[in-house]
Amino acid sequence: MKIIEGRDAKPGSGSFMVSIQCANEHVCGGTLIHTQWVLTSANCAVYYFQGKKPIVVLGTLSLKDKKKAQKIKVIFAVPHPAYNNKTEQNNLALLKLDQAAKLNKFVKVLSLPKSTKDIKSGTKCKILGWGQTTVDDDDSSDTLKELTVTIIDRQRCNSKDYYKHDPVVTDDMLCAGDANQMSKMCRGDAGGPLICKTLRKQFAGIAAFAKSCETKNQPGIYTRLSKNYVKWIKKIMKGPMGNTTFK
Repeated sequence: MKIIEGRDAKPGSGSFMVSIQCANEHVCGGTLIHTQWVLTSANCAVYYFQGKKPIVVLGTLSLKDKKKAQKIKVIFAVPHPAYNNKTEQNNLALLKLDQAAKLNKFVKVLSLPKSTKDIKSGTKCKILGWGQTTVDDDDSSDTLKELTVTIIDRQRCNSKDYYKHDPVVTDDMLCAGDANQMSKMCRGDAGGPLICKTLRKQFAGIAAFAKSCETKNQPGIYTRLSKNYVKWIKKIMKGPMGNTTFK
């Protein structure tokens, strides 16, 4: 997936961002939610990791900047057990790192939302990613990009002018784009965070998919961090594989 018409991210704004890489190539985004855990989309974990040894890169806006970057191996991936690649339901996954990330001014944890209320249509949000930046260039962006998008009503997103219920945008998903529905996340940005401006800035979703990066009226679809999903995330992190404690 790629952020079309995005702008360079400001220093410090993406300190929780993770570049997930296979064979030294950026494939997806992710969010550091604990020093040893990354939240991403299930389609990243299912499609890109088979037979490969993924790593994560943290702490840099530029993937060419090797001085600030931390590189950490991924021990295992845990896609949501009910992920469906046809309906895009339950499109989220956790990655456990083989060592804890070192937190500093370049690497920070983004907390899971305390409130899991639905995000109202019209809410302004921000997406970030290293995906492609133009429709004519297949390469990932060297520099982290960000883009402001607006939450779109699900009924409108499911209408004949948008996704036509293929797939169905459910209550566990968020639909977001810009005014002309052309600037959006796409290949290479899957797994990255959707951060919305409610009463405060809130980690609201995970970039899941966009049917076509170049097609108007097919906005980006995000897995909403609902109560059930946050509960599942914490269960995995607290369980035998994780032994993570929460304050």
